[in-house]
Amino acid sequence: MSWRQLEKLAKAYRRKPTPTAAAALDRRQRRASEFTETLTNHFVRNHAALENASVAFRFSTDGVYPDWACEYNAEEQVFELNLVGVLAFQEECEQALDTMQTLEGRENFSVYRLHAFLAEMRKLPPQLLVFLLLFHEKARILEVTQAERRRGARVAVDPDEDTYMRLLWAFKELESVVRVLDGSDLRAAQSITWFEADWIIGDK
Repeated sequence: MSWRQLEKLAKAYRRKPTPTAAAALDRRQRRASEFTETLTNHFVRNHAALENASVAFRFSTDGVYPDWACEYNAEEQVFELNLVGVLAFQEECEQALDTMQTLEGRENFSVYRLHAFLAEMRKLPPQLLVFLLLFHEKARILEVTQAERRRGARVAVDPDEDTYMRLLWAFKELESVVRVLDGSDLRAAQSITWFEADWIIGDK
């Protein structure tokens, strides 16, 4: 499976979202099942709670792809991976630097921190963003940010903080994967300068 071919076709759809472009990406995805099988066996079923889950590409419906990048279908126990949505997320990360300078982007600490983190994630190539967004959805399903609520505490949920915490968990998972696969330091390799401790205290 050539990742470059998948990325090229997904970008073509982003530039011009026609049924023809969608059909071309759908065809290529059907020939790339080994990629989703690898994600399933090594990065989803490695968790006991997801031992029956799998990963599959999301195909277009009537020539249209959804906006989201990765979504879990609980009924079928499938993490649906939408490459067009991954590229949309990459664009959101690219725009985060500008958003941080606006009143909306500086609305409160949680909002500003989330956009600052997204701005750092813009340094990741699309192929790594696939892993990041799969892990982000995995974090939602496993409720990794809800430890206090599982213990019975009543905790108000800030959606921006929750999104940030899931993305941070996903990024740390990605760091571990990269370290195991090729022995490299993801932050150093991608010039990511995010230090979680600097972003703990703030007025919401």
